[in-house]
Amino acid sequence: MSAVEELDEFAHDLLWTWQPRIENLFRTIDPEQWELTRQNPVLLLNQLGEAGVTRALEREDVRTALEVARMARSDYYDRNPRFMDAKAPLVVAYFSLEFGLAECLPIYSGGLGVLAGDHLKATSDLGLPLVAVGLLYKQGFGRQEIDAAGRQVEVYSETRGSDLPVRRVEGVEVEAPIGSRAVRIGVWRAQIGRVPLYLLDTDLEANPQDLRAITDRLYVPEPDRRLRQEIVLGIGGVRALHALGLTAGVFHLNEGHSFLCAIERIRELRASRQMTLEEARLVARAGIVFTTHTPIAAGSDYFEPGLVWDHLGPYLSQVGISFDRFMDLGRQRPGDPRERLCTTYAALRLADQSVGVSRLHGAVSRRLWKDAWRGLPESQIPIGSVTNGVHMPTWIAPEIAELLRRYVGPDWWDLDGRDGRWHAVFEIPAADLWATHLALKGRLLDFSKRRAEKPRDLDVDALTIGFARRFAPYKRANLLLQDPARLTALLNNSKRPVQMLFAGKSHPADEPGKDIVAKIVELARQEPRVVFLKDYDIELAGYLVHGADVWLNNPRRFLEASGTSGMKAGANGALNVSILDGWWDEAYRPELGWAIPSGATLERPEIDDHAEAEGLYRLLEREVVPTFFDRDKDGIPPHWVEMMRASIRHTATAFSARRMVIDYFNLAYAPGARRVEQLRLLPDWGG
Repeated sequence: MSAVEELDEFAHDLLWTWQPRIENLFRTIDPEQWELTRQNPVLLLNQLGEAGVTRALEREDVRTALEVARMARSDYYDRNPRFMDAKAPLVVAYFSLEFGLAECLPIYSGGLGVLAGDHLKATSDLGLPLVAVGLLYKQGFGRQEIDAAGRQVEVYSETRGSDLPVRRVEGVEVEAPIGSRAVRIGVWRAQIGRVPLYLLDTDLEANPQDLRAITDRLYVPEPDRRLRQEIVLGIGGVRALHALGLTAGVFHLNEGHSFLCAIERIRELRASRQMTLEEARLVARAGIVFTTHTPIAAGSDYFEPGLVWDHLGPYLSQVGISFDRFMDLGRQRPGDPRERLCTTYAALRLADQSVGVSRLHGAVSRRLWKDAWRGLPESQIPIGSVTNGVHMPTWIAPEIAELLRRYVGPDWWDLDGRDGRWHAVFEIPAADLWATHLALKGRLLDFSKRRAEKPRDLDVDALTIGFARRFAPYKRANLLLQDPARLTALLNNSKRPVQMLFAGKSHPADEPGKDIVAKIVELARQEPRVVFLKDYDIELAGYLVHGADVWLNNPRRFLEASGTSGMKAGANGALNVSILDGWWDEAYRPELGWAIPSGATLERPEIDDHAEAEGLYRLLEREVVPTFFDRDKDGIPPHWVEMMRASIRHTATAFSARRMVIDYFNLAYAPGARRVEQLRLLPDWGG
């Protein structure tokens, strides 16, 4: 293999997204083009061409970076991870409508996709046999611009597969039913370390224009287009795995978008093993794992009976399931012909293991979806929980990671939280940790000038609060705007200044969310210590979680299923100030951060926005700000730094994607694989 071909191989393995020594190779080749291509190594190499790459390889700095990248790749692939030698008959197929892996692969919108990407990266680290299935969007979710009136505008641009870190799987196409028609589906492959991700694409010349457009955009608002996407993902995804010669025993549905995967499994089993419908349902169900992310019923997809009939009627006849029985899988009240099909109800009834994404969310889900098991008391509803985690090698800043390597060990990212070596985090000198944090904070403030809707010169010595997430109304980005005079006093205290960085997109169809964006933009245009950062994405998220002093999260309680951005920030030493919801409900300890007072309980979930805003102001004024500005003779805030150490130690272990994947293995993957194997061996079903 030539050096040029080797660079192409490096570019197409997304291992570079969490191995800085490999990423540095592309940055070294052409630092300016690396940034202009939005850190896309494939596009970088395409633009340079073979001649340009060859010239770059003549430089000593590039040859040195290439050798370092080779060592990083060898270090990664030569190690023998935990599950590499697993003898159990286990292959997991992980289905998700979005995957957030790198900014240059625009097939994600937010937290759900980034979680899916982190799941694949941690699975690669652990050596768990898993394949993933998603869609390759030509236009993605849309980039965010702000118009003169301060309102969000979506901008869509098309990408070419040849400019992305994916490769077309030649000779593999499958079909999926759309009513009486069939859509042709091409398959692309992205490599995430040891894990292959297969991305489905309907933009083929063989398809009429309306079917070619199925994979144009992520989260289209029209139910007709959304159902078509779910048909391609669920039915087309299972067929693609079969065409690729891949046999999975366990199917993990990341949200209800892929519920049709279970129906296609039933059809396959009936066709290949002559099972009855009930037999096929039991065998398929044994290997289905479902993760629900929504804490509100409205967050699910709903489809009218007529639309389902038009798109799936002929297919359901092939499966051998009546239309009414199929619709009842997704109805709160089976038998009600007026009720729409809800994808969450359908997935819950088709899966053997169902989980929420935090302990509290598991309890909320048992209450919310209890009608899927009518007659069972709420305490016995079979929805458990696996608390989300984030991929620490991706999200912890390299400078913080270097401190962890020095004090905890070179394999810090692969250590169980109970390993005694983690206590060495508390031995990191305060001066070193604070200096590292200030450097990261300075980098954030410099980057903010590039993304700010109205650029500002911000103060590295001011307490910097980060708020970045989807601008849905329940997340209350505007909670601190309840008392403008009090906010102004907080921001403009000459001795203890505070500044705020806001980032986030609203769904294109969410007008109330767009109204909140407009209010924040208006504030940022008027208040010098408030900045709105446009087009929240993976790159911007990295700068924010690395450099913020405080991570603010103030949703209405019980409506934040998890909140993984707080995990990312906490693992970098930012201190969380949050409502006790999602992950923070189980993570909070006084030595790690602060809990915003809320009177809401599961029994009495009523929210008083004014009272919670008052509690947040009081917390910032009386505890957070004084702790930050209480300095020793060297200008270091000693108690704050001690809390930073505790936050890093606890968050980086208890809320890592490594821990999350191991939990899934123990709770769902391994038991599911064993049940499927046992059912396959039953003599009455053909062995």
